[in-house]
Amino acid sequence: KEEGRMFGFVLDGVYGDGWLRWGNVRVYDGRKGFLNGAVLYGRNKEKKSLRKGWVGGLLGADTVEIAEGGGDGVSTEQTGSSLRRLADVLDQVPPEFRKICFSLPSDAVVEEQGRRKTKIVATIGPSTRSEGEILRLAAGGVNLIRLNMSHGNYEWHREVLRIARKINVESPFVLGTMVDIGSLDTIRLGEFNAAPVLEKGDPFTLTVRHEASYPLDTSEVSYDGFIDVAAVGDHVQIAGEGGDTIELLIKKKNRTDAVCEVLVPGVLKSRAGISIRGKSYRLLNSEADETPCEVDSGCHPLSDMEFAISERVDYISLAFVESPQTVHELRDMLRERGVSIGIVSKIESPGGLNNMKGIIQASDAVMVARGDLGTTIPYEKVPVWQEKIVRTCRELGKPCMVSTHFLESMVMYPTPTRAEVTDIAEAVKQRTDALVLTTETASGKYPFKALATMNAVALRMEEQLNSIERKDVRLGSIFESQSSQEWWSTSATKIAENIASSAALLSSRLNPRAILVFTQKGLMASLLSRTRPHCPVFAFTAKPSVRSRLALLYGVRPFRMEFCDDPEETIARAMEILKIRQMVQSGDTVLVVADVLGGAHGAPESEIRKVYDDLASASRGLNRARLRPALRRLGLKASDAVEANMGMSDVDLLESELESGANSPSTNDHGNGTSTNGDSSTINFPEFQAFVGDAVEIVHTVQLRVVE
Repeated sequence: KEEGRMFGFVLDGVYGDGWLRWGNVRVYDGRKGFLNGAVLYGRNKEKKSLRKGWVGGLLGADTVEIAEGGGDGVSTEQTGSSLRRLADVLDQVPPEFRKICFSLPSDAVVEEQGRRKTKIVATIGPSTRSEGEILRLAAGGVNLIRLNMSHGNYEWHREVLRIARKINVESPFVLGTMVDIGSLDTIRLGEFNAAPVLEKGDPFTLTVRHEASYPLDTSEVSYDGFIDVAAVGDHVQIAGEGGDTIELLIKKKNRTDAVCEVLVPGVLKSRAGISIRGKSYRLLNSEADETPCEVDSGCHPLSDMEFAISERVDYISLAFVESPQTVHELRDMLRERGVSIGIVSKIESPGGLNNMKGIIQASDAVMVARGDLGTTIPYEKVPVWQEKIVRTCRELGKPCMVSTHFLESMVMYPTPTRAEVTDIAEAVKQRTDALVLTTETASGKYPFKALATMNAVALRMEEQLNSIERKDVRLGSIFESQSSQEWWSTSATKIAENIASSAALLSSRLNPRAILVFTQKGLMASLLSRTRPHCPVFAFTAKPSVRSRLALLYGVRPFRMEFCDDPEETIARAMEILKIRQMVQSGDTVLVVADVLGGAHGAPESEIRKVYDDLASASRGLNRARLRPALRRLGLKASDAVEANMGMSDVDLLESELESGANSPSTNDHGNGTSTNGDSSTINFPEFQAFVGDAVEIVHTVQLRVVE
């Protein structure tokens, strides 16, 4: 009985072991009548099969759910097949995550989590904006969602991010979040279906109206503040085709439009840069009171940045980055706000290509934005630069995404072209970290078919690459003949890189089921991802924000788990989580990459004082955010549980409590008189000395273990 509705069940030919998973089940609803194709799920208390006619066992079930099938052109046979797949997935899902899975439609594709190493980023738009649609994307294999702030309003984007957080807390899926705030220092024209040819004396209008389409003599500009800077009589310069500079004279202006006359003719190109002679509108120097946007996104990048900070997104994406300085300035702004958000630089112009290495080094991740890049350099050079950027990102240990036009035909049609399939396969062959779906999932007619197509092609290509590489397990083949480079050499000074390289080599020779890594901030997981091991990398972290950011890394399946004081207990808990999800089984061999505590405690007082003086502020003491690096300088480590709390922000602790159902306060006293939940507090020398006294010498290990 539910809200006055009576349900009756007719069981016929039901199958399942433990779960009543599928069969010819007819469910009678007092309001709707018989629900054809419905499937009843339930686990009885004795975990025995629910056989034909066994109503008594059903009524004693711990869990009973109904999933309606059929309808909307889906046959009962298709429904049964999809629900059998869902049942198989539910067997691998902890009980607390099963309820949300029942809200998936009967024809939804539920991919095995972690099977595909190349990640998929989906842009959210009108075609995929509801909770059910975003959940379906996550179930189908999307690892990170992208929001383009040029469209929609803040309330719309805020609801999407709320849904993503809910999925991360209540489902077995992990969704990272990325907000595209446009360019911080360049204003550009909009997109043209055909390049406008401007002759001397022609009228041309620059507007900030944000309409769906414009006539040929009008173009949108990317920054609403342009209309405030521009004045009648100003000369506007625009980069044209072939390197020409087109010049316009502003004749009239109103609240949204600047009506111009062409002085120097030429051919306009999409997304061309635009400037006003003798004036600067450098956006990074804008004052806060010049960014009044409170409702509409896209009107000012700094307003969009404030929104991204308030909504705790994982990544901010910058368009048309042409120098490392732009990235450094944004990072300084984020640090001033006390937030840690990854910066994704979009390389899509000749200036960005010229400073490619510096931009990659300054960024947390990079996106090859082929759409705009193809309008600024010859088409035939785009694949060459794509391969070069992907390779350089991997050399420098930065995740790389490739974006735009992967499945453009599927915006309108349900099947891809052969060229599009080959394009996906080539990007996977380059071992890029992620592929980005843009219009296909934002406004396309077949977003889920596009996702399924990309997933299928990526999986097949990865299988082919692995079968080829396994024929030669020498170190050189694992690192694609780059072992001679300094960053791969055994003489590298960074211990973490050596540990990651050793784990990759062992995994290629021993063929373990998986690599387990325990990480506080994601560094070791990132280094392991860079080696592109054949087996999956299961990364465990105590911080929800780190888990979401790890979702972008090639081959990494992140988990959030509370760390224990005893490393052995932490590893045992991780093994149990993987066994519950059927990602490993008893008898499997796994590699465990972890720092364990050695025998030596503390350090000499002279060394403690030197490290403290190097890192502490003269007036305020040692910032708690630097406590872990200070211990590392001394070659020491606190327990995993203590270190996890050291670096946790209030946001991380709040989300941890949501996920674990804990009601405890977000602060934690470790017996030394200091709270460890934030990065803003400081400790004095005696307090630091006490921490050091409790810390133990680090032993970096790569362990081969058998799952019990």
